[in-house]
Amino acid sequence: MTANSLPVKAHLGELRHRLIVCAITLAVSFACCYAVSEYLVDLLFLPVRQGLPQGSRMVFTALTEGFMTYLKVSFWASVVITAPVFLYQLWKFISPGLLPPEQRVMRIIIVTGTLLFAAGGIFGYWVIVPVVISIMMGYAGDNLQAMPRLQNYLLFALKSIFTFGLIFEIPFLMTMAGRSGIISSGYFRKNRKFAYLALYLLAVMMVPADIFSQLLLFLPLAAVYESGILMGRIFERGKSKKAES
Repeated sequence: MTANSLPVKAHLGELRHRLIVCAITLAVSFACCYAVSEYLVDLLFLPVRQGLPQGSRMVFTALTEGFMTYLKVSFWASVVITAPVFLYQLWKFISPGLLPPEQRVMRIIIVTGTLLFAAGGIFGYWVIVPVVISIMMGYAGDNLQAMPRLQNYLLFALKSIFTFGLIFEIPFLMTMAGRSGIISSGYFRKNRKFAYLALYLLAVMMVPADIFSQLLLFLPLAAVYESGILMGRIFERGKSKKAES
């Protein structure tokens, strides 16, 4: 009984240790981010400030909204900064139980997935958010004054960053599914119309009021999906050639 319980206790102790390291790292990172939260907020709000008509400014209507905005920006910035530490601790916890081929696959998954998520987040912030803001601010005029609410913009910006970070994982997931034999690239080609419908509904959820903006969001989503099909076909061809040789 003791011999069987010791490995479990050892694993639980190691898991507790790594969780404590992650929590301490997140806390220290949050404190540092809050110390420079003014610069982080300026960076995050740069697209909307550039898109606002002259004389307009952002507003907040709740008493604690400004303070909570700084806290939320600091928290999410600390999560992004400490994500490599989380992934490293996860890797150190699971790698001893994996075989060398499985370790190589996991390294590819972690590194590639992280890079794609970062690329998607950057694309959402630097491309999608400014375009949508400029279109929405274009409705301001003599009869309509643009006064976007602080909380609403924060939610929209964070949603765009994390949504496109996840969307950019689609080609990688499609390729891995095809390479492992779970789903072939032909399946994704045959069900392209259903995927397009789902992606367009996602664009509608993000920008419900403007068809042009919806199409502007839908096009890069469709391009990401098509790149996943292309990557899947390339890897499947390489796999078949190895099998023939």
